[in-house]
Amino acid sequence: MVSAQRPARLVSSVAGAIGLCILGDSLLYSILPLEAARVGMPLSLVGVLLSANRLVRLATNSGASILFERWGPYASFLLACGVGLCSTMLYGVSRNFLLLLAARMVWGAAWSALRQGGYQAVWSGAPEHKGRLTGLLWGIIRLGSAVSVLLGGVLYDRVGFTMTLVVISCITALAMPVAYLLRWPPAAVGVTKHVAARPAVGERFWQRWRHLLAEALAPPVQRWLTIAGGLQLLSSSVVIATSSLLLAGVAGSQDAINWLGVATVTGLLQGARWLSDITVGPAFGYASDRLGQANTAALLVGVSLLSMAGLAFLPAAAAIYCLLFVLLCDSGLTVTLNAAATGIAVHTARPHRFIGVFTTVTDLGSALGPLFALSVGQAIGFSTLYLVVGAACLTAIWRYRWLANTERRA
Repeated sequence: MVSAQRPARLVSSVAGAIGLCILGDSLLYSILPLEAARVGMPLSLVGVLLSANRLVRLATNSGASILFERWGPYASFLLACGVGLCSTMLYGVSRNFLLLLAARMVWGAAWSALRQGGYQAVWSGAPEHKGRLTGLLWGIIRLGSAVSVLLGGVLYDRVGFTMTLVVISCITALAMPVAYLLRWPPAAVGVTKHVAARPAVGERFWQRWRHLLAEALAPPVQRWLTIAGGLQLLSSSVVIATSSLLLAGVAGSQDAINWLGVATVTGLLQGARWLSDITVGPAFGYASDRLGQANTAALLVGVSLLSMAGLAFLPAAAAIYCLLFVLLCDSGLTVTLNAAATGIAVHTARPHRFIGVFTTVTDLGSALGPLFALSVGQAIGFSTLYLVVGAACLTAIWRYRWLANTERRA
């Protein structure tokens, strides 16, 4: 067996495998709302499909944490890649709602474990490098998302839904050899500083979960970081789930959109967002190591909210540029808040469990996003909904920033 990989190489390899597995998931956000109209599926059911994997993760995140804690990262991550491949293959089999729902639920379980593997890869690096390693991790992952929406958008406009998913599934299969060849160093395993008492016989699941939440979120900094992460993913998923519909609404006045196709233009914009993770994501991570994750997040969320205001009040052509700024700020916030969570986790008594709680809350935000966007958003307008969730995210991040800076000065 070859020696364990160095932190940057390990993070790059793990991120590459995750990036291949996420191809199908990312593509659905840009083409499923368009495909639904062609097969007569209501947008409310599309919202359910786009949220189903996130709702499942509310239960599977803690299971993934326990799996990695007990089995170790190698076997757990390899299994997750295999399950992720199966879910992508299911997308292309049928456009039946129940089958797609099952595939989305399978993907949710896979993503819980894949993301846990990403966090543990970052743990292998030094504390002062958490931001840049997190930027590298999400940059490579989102490169996969970018390739998916760009290639998938073009394919969908030309060959349709099923053939597009067949191509994406073939590319996703490359994740398996990458995961098989990984060599995880001891630093990536995570250290449990104490072993909690076993639950009492008959103790209900919700009681155990309440105890876990209380333990992980008792410190105010950890609590508000987790809330901020949930609201940031809520805002992000609202924008991602509705961007194709927003563009379709202005297509009548934009010749370029009509000529290229709504799915292609959506792919270009969302692709720019995912590509920003590999181009400027590491730069955001480096800046957060220097400025502090809390300060960097506060700056980014302020710029994002101003851009959301532009979506609401500026003409259609300018609003498209504002949408691009919102997507770019989302890239920086993802890197910064995840770096903060990773840095806090290694100082907790049970790192896996804190990450399980943090990812569960962020997944709750992600799950609610498409549901809000495709129900409430239709009633009050997408741009108004952007402003509401953006303001909530701003409030939580600034509260986290105040607590983190106060704790550091003390």
